[in-house]
Amino acid sequence: MKSPVLLSLIVFGFTTSAISQEAAADSVEAYRKSAESIDTDLRKALDELAALREKIASEKPPLSITTEKVAADLREKRRQADLARTSKDAAEAEFTKADNDLKAWRDEKLYVESLLMDFSRTWESSKGIAAISAPGETPGPADLSNSLDLAGLVINELNQGGKLGNIQGEVVGPDGRLVAGTFLKAGPVHWFLSGDKELAGLVGEGPDLSPRLVNTNVSKAALESLIKGETAELILDPTMGSAVALSETETDFLTHLKQGGFWVWPIILLALIALVTAVIKWIQLARIREFGSASVKRVLDALNAGNESDAMSAAGTIQHPARNLLERGIHLVTENPKASRDDLEEALFEQYLEATPPLQRGLPLIAIASATAPLLGLLGTVTGMMETFRLITVFGSGDAKSLASGISEALITTEFGLVVAIPALIAHSLLSRKVQGIKSSMEMTSLAFLNGIRTS
Repeated sequence: MKSPVLLSLIVFGFTTSAISQEAAADSVEAYRKSAESIDTDLRKALDELAALREKIASEKPPLSITTEKVAADLREKRRQADLARTSKDAAEAEFTKADNDLKAWRDEKLYVESLLMDFSRTWESSKGIAAISAPGETPGPADLSNSLDLAGLVINELNQGGKLGNIQGEVVGPDGRLVAGTFLKAGPVHWFLSGDKELAGLVGEGPDLSPRLVNTNVSKAALESLIKGETAELILDPTMGSAVALSETETDFLTHLKQGGFWVWPIILLALIALVTAVIKWIQLARIREFGSASVKRVLDALNAGNESDAMSAAGTIQHPARNLLERGIHLVTENPKASRDDLEEALFEQYLEATPPLQRGLPLIAIASATAPLLGLLGTVTGMMETFRLITVFGSGDAKSLASGISEALITTEFGLVVAIPALIAHSLLSRKVQGIKSSMEMTSLAFLNGIRTS
């Protein structure tokens, strides 16, 4: 059984070996053909590479020249672009600088024009109260030519500063009529002489800024002499009319009192009551003379010695409410020598209470006046302000004269209230201290009498 199997294996091995040799021979042949094909392709590729290198080598010099030329052109364009950018920045900087310079010049122009306008207004206002244009004068500067004309006029006026100038015009007289004549100008000061030589005086500004006479006590002959160019002396107002205007606002006491309105009169009544009461009270207290302990000692010595008449005589020399205390004590001790200290103390205290009201009489009136006068002044202030607001409602706040009555009432009543209250308060304090001192003396006298009397 084993021999056929082995024989089969041997036969299969020879067959397989024969097949393998044939396959190997075919593979070698195919490899050889592939190698020859690869060599052919490689030689062809190398030939193409060599040809391409020869072509590149032949084309490289012109291309390098062209590349260098393009690079040079690029560098030139970049340089030109940098120059153009620099020029643009410089132009922008110059434009900005020019724009700033233009703005500064415009501001300077406006500033100079403002200065010229202010100078023109100042010059117009300084021409004088007469407000009359002299020949050749022009209004304020509207342009450069007018500004130069104004400068010439100012220089000319400065050259004429030490001289008197004559100007023809009109002035408001004391009776309110316009009077024609000649103004005599010396700087800011003006005098006026009428054409008929009947009116002369210093010139000031009226309510409507028109020239008016503020002082007629000026020599007509002196003015006429100065107008003719001769030498003369004139009065001068260094305040430029302010002193005259201030003097016109001064009023007498009665007018000032009437301006305060209704509530001033109650304040004046309180002032009179307080004044009369204070004077009477001061006279009453001035009659009281201070005394020393020696006077009380004489009374006590005479009373302790049993001499009533000498004690009464000694007590009668004292000009003080304490005299009544001493006399009451003398009567009690004389009538009842065995009276106790408590009885004497009660009797003296009763006499002290009896003497106190006359001393205090009148002081409450002064206190009432000192407290009520400011309140009445405040009441007048309130009513005055109410009147002021009522006038503002009707006439507005533009006209101060229409508000003067309410403002006067508001301020003057407060003024009078304080003027009355402050002296009344001072008088009340002084008189009260005086009364308190008298009462203290009475208490000390009572204690001295009680301590010095000898009772059985």
